[in-house]
Amino acid sequence: MSKRTLDVEEVVYQQIRVTKGDGIKYTLNGREIDIWDREFRNYHSKKTVDYIREAIVAKEKRGEDLFPDIVGKEREKELVATALFSGSPILFRGERGYGKTTFSKAIAKLLPEKILAIKGCKIHDDPVAPICFSCKSKILLGETIELTWVPRIWVRIPGDPMLTTRQLIGGISIQKIREGYDLDHPEVFTPGKALKANRGIGYFDELGAVPTALQTLLHELFEEHQVSTSEGEIVPLKLDLIEIASTNPANYRGTSPIKEPLLDRMEIIDIGPPASVEEEIEIARRNSFIGRENHYNVVLPEWHMKLMAYTVILGRSPKECDTARKIQAPPSCRATIKLFDHLASRVIRSGRRVPLLKDYGEDLEVVALALAGRIELEYGVKESRAEVSKMLFKESLLRIAKEVYDKIPSDRFDEIVTELISVGIPKGGAYSIPLDVAFVKNLRGLKHFSSLVYGLCGGYTEDDELYLSAAEILLHAISMCAPRYVVKSRNEYLVKRVEEK
Repeated sequence: MSKRTLDVEEVVYQQIRVTKGDGIKYTLNGREIDIWDREFRNYHSKKTVDYIREAIVAKEKRGEDLFPDIVGKEREKELVATALFSGSPILFRGERGYGKTTFSKAIAKLLPEKILAIKGCKIHDDPVAPICFSCKSKILLGETIELTWVPRIWVRIPGDPMLTTRQLIGGISIQKIREGYDLDHPEVFTPGKALKANRGIGYFDELGAVPTALQTLLHELFEEHQVSTSEGEIVPLKLDLIEIASTNPANYRGTSPIKEPLLDRMEIIDIGPPASVEEEIEIARRNSFIGRENHYNVVLPEWHMKLMAYTVILGRSPKECDTARKIQAPPSCRATIKLFDHLASRVIRSGRRVPLLKDYGEDLEVVALALAGRIELEYGVKESRAEVSKMLFKESLLRIAKEVYDKIPSDRFDEIVTELISVGIPKGGAYSIPLDVAFVKNLRGLKHFSSLVYGLCGGYTEDDELYLSAAEILLHAISMCAPRYVVKSRNEYLVKRVEEK
């Protein structure tokens, strides 16, 4: 029986739901299967929101984090879970780089890793409830349905002022079916990005950038989960997806307004910066390329991670940092991530595993590389973005130096300086402590100095590179907070006698 003998209205408008007793045959990888068997029944028939609800209930029952990929943001996680459970579209609102896309991907991980779909279907139709014309015709004609496994579905729909209806929704023409076109013909049905998210997550990235006329088309999709043809004829493609969107704050540069009727169809959840330096560090650790790919055994000590994190955090803190007042658009977590990446890259290229301060560059060019392109300055600021980036780093370094300096017991300070002099190399009335791994063996014999170094390292360490890095930040802290005793030179620190203060 030819597909063309089917009535157009039957193919287009009839809703199909296969039950176990209907006798439809299914094959998977060349063999016939019973999709109602325990092995397969969890991978079809359910709505996306049902998978989401089941996952939320199961995880909460086990006491698990619903979104382990998201660092902190407990309030936001709870709001997201509530909105998802009710099947509501979500709009994440926040400045760039604060995890809106990551959150949408974390939501997708609540879905099964794979589902069963009709093989060859452009929108991965459900085997028992197809919605595309071609798949429905196969069921209506009693054909054997070939299935395939489809990985978890997450589709990004980027906001673009030049976005077209065909790119967003696709080409759908009931008239072409009436004219006798084959149901698989591209003139009949070619899904756009929104339709390709069927049975998964459709992520509308920067929704405000979608042209106003197309935002109107989304009203129907977000509320009724269906679309209209370009001729205005409603197509009963009852799509099954969770709509997640993102936008920047209303006053953010380049942000276009989202139409109020569309906003009314979504739950708005604000996404802000990390709440603490620890969260900033954890985000950078998880997302830095070298750390994520685990190609190299690079060790980033706590003081270096805090130094980089504070550099970026201070750029967002005009109340406590004068330099931040020069910045109109502050750096996001991406700046921290790239600082981690660039520092690690310099360490690897130097043939070492643990960074030293020199790895930020003689003129802090590594810092400028990570930050300068990720900030915008207030009108009239005389410094360049690179200069402002370096100023933030220097303020961060001073903060770290003070934190480290405060760990030095005041009643041991003189003894520590005396210890350093005892192993230092005489040089122009001072004593040189070279930043060289070979010199570490001399420093390890210093009781009070090494005790502080091991404290910074979290305990005794046999790693000479880690010891040297901790010794450097300790010496640098003294040079910044008590310069009468220690002076930073190019690749060494010069220590003066206590009585010469």
